[in-house]
Amino acid sequence: VDLNGSAEAPPRRRLRVDDPAERPEEKVAVQRFTLVSRGAPPAKRMPAQHDVLITPPRAAAQLGQEVTVCRCSECDRHGVRRRMSGRRLCRRDTESHPEYALLLNMTDRFEAECPARQVEGAALVNEACCREKTAYFILGPGSTTIGYVAAEVAANRRVRRVQESMSIISDTGSIFADDEDDKVPKLVQIYVEPEFRNKGYASEALGLLLRDHDMVKVDDPTPLVARAIEKLGYARADTKEGSEGRPLVTFSREVKLLDLSAEL
Repeated sequence: VDLNGSAEAPPRRRLRVDDPAERPEEKVAVQRFTLVSRGAPPAKRMPAQHDVLITPPRAAAQLGQEVTVCRCSECDRHGVRRRMSGRRLCRRDTESHPEYALLLNMTDRFEAECPARQVEGAALVNEACCREKTAYFILGPGSTTIGYVAAEVAANRRVRRVQESMSIISDTGSIFADDEDDKVPKLVQIYVEPEFRNKGYASEALGLLLRDHDMVKVDDPTPLVARAIEKLGYARADTKEGSEGRPLVTFSREVKLLDLSAEL
């Protein structure tokens, strides 16, 4: 699974078949937040892996037991034409979709627990809808939605540059390739519902999303987030001041090269 978008429907973590303690119903999966605003630049979006998301127990009274994932933002060849013309498969506003309400509900919880971050939950959800951020739901036991991961990836940065008219466009209409540093994903938020914490779900989700990346930047990581990333084999490599004055920490992991000569 690549945070920069190489996979639309990340699979569950593979089970260790030699471990009798493995329980398939408790394994973690991640699913991209699918909604895209009508005014956002079009992008290819394949069907979601799960058509229905199970609501966290805490939010079931407000949102219902299940949240249906609308197909209106899917973008195959025909879907791109629909979205560029301003027409979608449904007539609801983006903010009226249950999936929007689900992510907003959890980002509001994040904001309440981390008031120092000074980021409104609605702002992050709207940025995800406008493709300026990328969000993934964390699916836990019984495919229950137990949290989310929000990140800024290369595709988000290209969208932001285009919208700010700061990009150089080639004669063919494509944006010039990003530099290597621009391809490094930045984790912005990670949230897990209280009753599902301290069970390794965050580490499992990050392992799925980061397995194709040897470097990741994290916006002001808490000790818990730092430990979750370090469990995946990363180590602190650099710390700088981020755009909002908070520490921006770079984690990297050593790439182990296979020594073929030892087997010859």
